[in-house]
Amino acid sequence: MDIDKLLTELTLEEKVALTAGVDTWRTAAIERLGIPSITTSDGPHGLRGTSFFNSEPAALLPSATGMGATCNTELMEQVGDLLGKEARARNIQAFLGPTVCIQRSPLIGRGFEAFGEDPVMSGNIAAALINGMQKHKVGAIIKHYAAHDQSAWSIEDNIVVSERALREVHLLPFHIAAKKSNPWGYMTSYNKINGTHVAEHPHLLNEVLRKDWGWNGLVMSDWGGTYSTSEAINAGLDLEMPGPTKWRGNILTWAVNSRKVSMAALDACVRNVLEFVNKVQPAMSGSADLPRNDTESQALVRQVATESIVLLKNDKNILPLDKKAGKKYGLIGPHWQLPAASGGGSADLNPYYISKPYDAFIEAVGHEVPLQIGCYTHRFAPLLTTGLTIPSTSDPGLILEWFPTNPTSSPSAQPIATVTTQETYMFLADSLPANLPPQWFLRIRTTFTAPKTCAFRIGLCVIGKGKLSFDGKEVIDLWTSHPEKTGDTPMFNAASSEVTADVQLEEGKGYEIEILVVNEGVEKAVGAMPTAGVRLGGYEIVDGDKAMDDAVALAKEVEVPVVLTGLTKDWEYEGSDRTHLDLPGRTDELIRRVVEANPNAVVVTQAGSPIAMPWLEGAGALVHAWFGGQETGRALVDVLFGDANPSGRLSQTFPKRLEDTPAFLTFGKADSDLLYGEGVFVGYRYHEKVDRPPLFYFGHGLSYTQFEYSNLVVPEEWAGGADHVVTVKVDVKNVGDKQGKETVQVYVSDKKSSVIRPHKELKAFKKVDLAPGETETVEIELDKYALSFWDERQDKWSAEKGVFEVIIARSADPKSEVLRKEVSLPTSFTWTGV
Repeated sequence: MDIDKLLTELTLEEKVALTAGVDTWRTAAIERLGIPSITTSDGPHGLRGTSFFNSEPAALLPSATGMGATCNTELMEQVGDLLGKEARARNIQAFLGPTVCIQRSPLIGRGFEAFGEDPVMSGNIAAALINGMQKHKVGAIIKHYAAHDQSAWSIEDNIVVSERALREVHLLPFHIAAKKSNPWGYMTSYNKINGTHVAEHPHLLNEVLRKDWGWNGLVMSDWGGTYSTSEAINAGLDLEMPGPTKWRGNILTWAVNSRKVSMAALDACVRNVLEFVNKVQPAMSGSADLPRNDTESQALVRQVATESIVLLKNDKNILPLDKKAGKKYGLIGPHWQLPAASGGGSADLNPYYISKPYDAFIEAVGHEVPLQIGCYTHRFAPLLTTGLTIPSTSDPGLILEWFPTNPTSSPSAQPIATVTTQETYMFLADSLPANLPPQWFLRIRTTFTAPKTCAFRIGLCVIGKGKLSFDGKEVIDLWTSHPEKTGDTPMFNAASSEVTADVQLEEGKGYEIEILVVNEGVEKAVGAMPTAGVRLGGYEIVDGDKAMDDAVALAKEVEVPVVLTGLTKDWEYEGSDRTHLDLPGRTDELIRRVVEANPNAVVVTQAGSPIAMPWLEGAGALVHAWFGGQETGRALVDVLFGDANPSGRLSQTFPKRLEDTPAFLTFGKADSDLLYGEGVFVGYRYHEKVDRPPLFYFGHGLSYTQFEYSNLVVPEEWAGGADHVVTVKVDVKNVGDKQGKETVQVYVSDKKSSVIRPHKELKAFKKVDLAPGETETVEIELDKYALSFWDERQDKWSAEKGVFEVIIARSADPKSEVLRKEVSLPTSFTWTGV
């Protein structure tokens, strides 16, 4: 498209229309001028598509914290390639991701969506993914720019933060991505920064992003994250999402006519929208012939999951396990059958499949292995996903029928829309049938066939009013009243608190379940989307003490018990932040008792963010497996049995106590401002600076082999200014007897500075794959970023003359340093830009 020509042909109303979405996922089209609509899709762990409900299946990758733990930029470029192909196959042009916000607290509900606590690692991982994706002409919309911290109150947060902390920590991954991958779009965050919402922040959008970094692309709001008309346009917010518009339309037309917004400012926004359309136009025809869910993509997702897994402890060399016949294992924990494949919220999607760890373990050893759950970890009743059929048929699933009147009081009423589904998490924000009346009633029916004779608990959450009947009897009433919310709830915190009912099941018997919902008292979810939804769960009621005792008894009977437990999407999701680091319910008690019963116990934890580990000392071996995506089971079992050598490195520091974390005093609901009082001392920088050792530092991870470092080569002098680059060389040798991958971590320490700086900061990393006995000379470049800090006195990046130390380390733990060498900078220099 000839954009200059189009700007002369578009009417004012058409220009205004192009600056806002038309529905939840699409931008406006101007058919008379041949301007097409852009279709967007949520990430960041896969391509959900244009519907939360009944969405097309897609590849589900591990949580971003897991992808960050791979430390493998080449692998992340392949991930971007996979996502680009899936987007092309589904006629999607804009991928809403990756997420590169820095986790200043381990409690952040969306923390699992971002790559990690270090901006250099995060920015480089993101850049690699973006490069892989955009070669398919699918635009990456990097998010959430910037300082999108806690999830529960993000819209009203005013982040008070220094310019230095912004530049060195919270903006730096966006900065690196702008330099190394040029993402075609940036998404603004919900929050304010220093008193101004980011979506209307002239300093961040115009001065930093466009002028300082020289980036030229599309800036869009997060969903419902536009708060003004003139201010946002004049600050450089090109696109309001979602549609229909609230702040553009007639309001923006009037603002232009009244000269509150100049035509030049509007044209600049329209130009950025049209340039994005030009870039992605080759992807608009779709590519249905591209392979999806083929063996190659499955193998890639499995490799990502495998490389994300972190071996935290293996003091007795219990791992890897042996597949030999006669080795007696016992499996303990609910995640063997219900793995945590993903966190919740906009990052969740409908995966092609999920590999269950229990099935993968049985396949590996070739025989049955005893299993005890020990204790549940769910926050809400696990989704009821099996044994459901559409009434009067043998088809799996549920039937949803919409009515203009209450079908209970009007039995002759006919549905005005009907949908079938196999989902019991029914978030309907973008999936309501067209032409519903202002008030409507939704009836959901299914037949549940009991898997066994037992006491059973059913759980229901609704948006609006609802009630549930089981076997012809009303057992849950969310119609006449809702219980007071005492905590966060599903569906972006928009649903009611869960109400449960206990019933008795008889194996093989079918029970009719009917849910009736009306859209009265509907709350709005994060992003202010008007919505509707139903969540149906259920689980067997067990005697908690007996379940615990049975698990401990099994641990005593076997040679190696393997515990698999942790957090789930109930605990980590958009719209909710955790309040503590403890594992749910009696999980810590379960692990403690198992490791006391058998010192050879292997503990595997799943969580997208750090957790407390009060039982750590007693565990024979410890593995952290994040949220593992669709290959959770097979990837974990590959590592446990040594078919894959663990190579993940922690993307976040795991503290001993919540009180030890840098944001402990300033995280959570703030009546006025949210002070980033830790400044640049986020994560490992803080722990080392205040000498408060955590459980495990950022970058920690063990292997089934051993590596030696030698021959560190660093130039004695930084011989140039801001344009100079030095090459660091170090020999890495695999001195063990197994093939293995090692992440070379390069930190830099400023020995004397005019400002307080961290003891050391990660400046580069590289992953290498070495056979037993093999040595590789690893070369890593360091540029001006390696020496510089943001000087608020000069409003520039500054590298001060003096002596710096280049440190090679296995993690950010001071005790893990292996080599260091000095480099001198004879002359100070300053710089701006990229």
